[in-house]
Amino acid sequence: MTRVVAESPALRALDLFAGTGWGVACQRLGIDEMGVEIMPEAVATREANGMHTLYRDVWDGLQNPVVMATFYKWIADGGSVDGFYELLIASPPCQTFSLAGKGAGRAALDEVIEAIRLDAYKDPASLRAFGEKHDMRTALVLTPLAHVWRDRPRLVALEQVPSVLPVWEACADVMRSLGYSVKVAVLNAEQYGVPQTRRRAILVARLDGEVQLPTPTHSRYYPRTPEKLDPGVKRWVSMADALGWGMTDAPMHTIVAGTHGPTDRWASGGSSVRKQLDAKIGGPNWIDMPASDAAKHSQQKYDVRIGAEEAATIQTYPTARFLRSNYGTGGDAAARGERGLDRPAPTLTSKADRNKWDGVRNMTSDEASALQTYGRPFVWCGTKTMQFLQIGNAVPPLLAEAILAAITASEWDIEALAAEELATA
Repeated sequence: MTRVVAESPALRALDLFAGTGWGVACQRLGIDEMGVEIMPEAVATREANGMHTLYRDVWDGLQNPVVMATFYKWIADGGSVDGFYELLIASPPCQTFSLAGKGAGRAALDEVIEAIRLDAYKDPASLRAFGEKHDMRTALVLTPLAHVWRDRPRLVALEQVPSVLPVWEACADVMRSLGYSVKVAVLNAEQYGVPQTRRRAILVARLDGEVQLPTPTHSRYYPRTPEKLDPGVKRWVSMADALGWGMTDAPMHTIVAGTHGPTDRWASGGSSVRKQLDAKIGGPNWIDMPASDAAKHSQQKYDVRIGAEEAATIQTYPTARFLRSNYGTGGDAAARGERGLDRPAPTLTSKADRNKWDGVRNMTSDEASALQTYGRPFVWCGTKTMQFLQIGNAVPPLLAEAILAAITASEWDIEALAAEELATA
C-alpha cells in the first residue's frame, strides 16, 4: 500500500545490506531508498522491482575513494550530509552471533562489544583490520555505527536477530553520547500484522527529537494458549489469511491412501473425509485456491490411482492443516515443530523451502514471500536456493514499514494516514 504523505521533498535513505525488505517498506512510504547490496541475485531482484542500488560493497562507502568521490564532492560544493541522506537503515549479517553451539556466538558478541569499547568504528581501516583478524561478518555489524560516527544521519533504524541485542545496546550508548535519542527493543513481528512469529532486535534513533518505537497493531501470538489475545488490538494474522487458501480452523481429519478415479474431487480417501471437506467448502472457515492453480497441482492426478503420500501432497495445497518446520524442537533434531495453518508461521529462514505442508509438500518461494509480507506480484531473481536466501534474510516489509513510520512520524500527514486506515479497516 502506498502511503499518503505531506507535500515535501522525499526523505532519502541509505540502506546498508539492503536486500529488499526495507526497500519495499520505503516504496510504500514514499521514501527515496538508495541500497547497498553485494549479492548479484539480490541486486537483480531490486532492479526488477524498481529499487535503486547505489553501490555494492559496504566497505566501499567507508573506504573506496572512487565510491566516496560523489559524497565528498557533494560536501565540498556546500551540500549537507542531511541533503545526501537523512535516514540510515541497516540489517548486517548475523551468522556469527548465534547463541547455539559451543559458545562461538557469545565469543563473537564479546569481540564486537570490545571493538566498540576500543572505538574501532571511528576508523574504517581499523575496523576492517579487526574483521580480518576475527571474522569479517563480526566487523560488518559495526559498519552502521561507523556511518553514524562519520555522517550523523538524522534518523537510524537497525535490525537483526535477538541475540544481537547487546551489540545494539552498546551502539546506543555511543549514539546517546552523540546527542541521539535512542531506543532498543526486541519486537514480535506478528504484533505488526506479519503472519509469522519472527522476533527481531531493533535499534531506532533520532538526532532532532524523541524517537519512537512502533505501537503494536495486532495481538501477540501465545503458542501454548493461542486463543489468548491482547486487548485493544487486532487478532494476529494466520498463514491461511496471508496465503489466501486453506482451512482456517485447523480441522482434525486424516488424509488416507487408496483414492482413485476422476470423480474423487479432493483425492482425499474415504467418503467420510470428503464429506468433512465438502462441508467446509464455501463456509466461513474455508478459503478456496484459485482454480487455475488448483488444476495445476491436482488435476493431472485425478485419472490415476495414487498412494497416501501423493494424496497428502495434493491435499496440502488447497487444504493443508499444518506446517512442519525444518528445525527441531527443544534441541531434538527429529522433533520437528508443527504449526496449524490457522496460526502465524514460525520464523522463516533461508532454509524455508525445507518446511513442509502437512509434512509432505515443500513450501514454495511464492508462499514464503507472502508470509514475509511481500506484495503480489513480486519478482524474485536467481535460483530457488538464492530466492529463499533473499526471502529468509529479509526484514518483513510490513514490520519495516511500521518501524519507519514510527521514527519518521513527524514527516507524515497524520490526518491523511488516519483517514486511509479508516478507509481500509
